[in-house]
Amino acid sequence: MGSPDNVRRHNRSFLANAEQDAIHWILPRIPRSVTSLHLTLLGLFGSVLAGAALIGCNGSFFWLPLFVLGVVLNWFGDSFDGSLARYRKAERPRFGFLVDHTCDLFSQIVIIICFGFSPFLSLIAALVVLLCYLLFSSYTYIRAAVENVHQMAYIGLGATEFRILMVAWALLGAVVGIHESYANGPSKLDLAIAFLGALAIVGLAIKAITDARNIAAEEQEHLKQAVESRVMENPGDIAGEEVGI
Repeated sequence: MGSPDNVRRHNRSFLANAEQDAIHWILPRIPRSVTSLHLTLLGLFGSVLAGAALIGCNGSFFWLPLFVLGVVLNWFGDSFDGSLARYRKAERPRFGFLVDHTCDLFSQIVIIICFGFSPFLSLIAALVVLLCYLLFSSYTYIRAAVENVHQMAYIGLGATEFRILMVAWALLGAVVGIHESYANGPSKLDLAIAFLGALAIVGLAIKAITDARNIAAEEQEHLKQAVESRVMENPGDIAGEEVGI
């Protein structure tokens, strides 16, 4: 669907290059009747399908293929909607950015929450994952507003890697027989996820502090250059201001 013109996309995830190669190969083969909005809605539908399948796994693991299909549809819609708009030069920067990222946000929330009602995670563990997801998403949009940079991955993990981890966890859970419930209090898995979540939050806090310091240094340097420029252009005015002070 596109993104605001002044925001630069920054993606250094593990699979970024392979994913971009696949996108560039598939884009010309998408029918002209399919629009970016169709793909955005497809991604949203995929998340609902994946969420319903996760809940269905409480009754039977035969729902797992539908979960995988839902995640694949979500990836396809999310990865190709903006790329298709840019490829066809049909971007709608503000509208596209709003609709695309709002649908992405709701899609991931649906899947993560539904994990909490599946056999594979307790609700408390799913809420910890959701908290981390929302924190990182919020910081991503803060950086986009402050630095005009849309960071799409942290420590090599982006949306695609996150989806692969979700599928892998569900498949592993079905194989080893994971059946999480909060009825008997926090499990070892809950505590492990809480610990990892705490580490992720601390890491994000350290990054935020580092970014803030870098921005402060940049602003200080720009201010210094502006003052020096004024001195060179109007030395008399600056001297007068200093005498007045």
